[in-house]
Amino acid sequence: MKKILGKVLHKILTSEKIEKMTSFLKENKKIVLALFVVSIFVDIFFVKSNSDIVIFSILLLYGIFIKMFQIKSRRTFLLCLALLAAMFINFLFTGPSIPTEKAAVWLVLFMALGIFQQWRENPTK
Repeated sequence: MKKILGKVLHKILTSEKIEKMTSFLKENKKIVLALFVVSIFVDIFFVKSNSDIVIFSILLLYGIFIKMFQIKSRRTFLLCLALLAAMFINFLFTGPSIPTEKAAVWLVLFMALGIFQQWRENPTK
C-alpha cells in the first residue's frame, strides 16, 4: 500500500502542471510572500469572523513556502515582530477587541512555527 501511495504521490508531484506552478511561484517569490503577508493582515483587520480553517490553511501554506523558497526562521520572526506591532497599535486605539485578539493568535502561531523552524535549522548535536 505504501509503495502504491508513494508512486501516486511521486507522479502528482512530478507532473508538468505542478512543475510549472512551482517555477512560477519561485520566479515571483517576493510578490507571493507579500500577498501572503497582506492576506494575514486582511484577516486581522477586515474579516470579522474567526475561522480555524483559514488560519491553519495559511499556516500550512506558509510551511510549504518555507520548504519551497528556503525561508529562514529570521523572516518568520520578522513577521512575528510585524504582528506584534500591529497588535500593540490596535490595542492602543481600540483596547481589547476582536482584531487585537486575532493578531495575538497569529503572533502565537507564527512564533511557534518560527521556534520549530529555528530548531530544524540548528539542531543540537
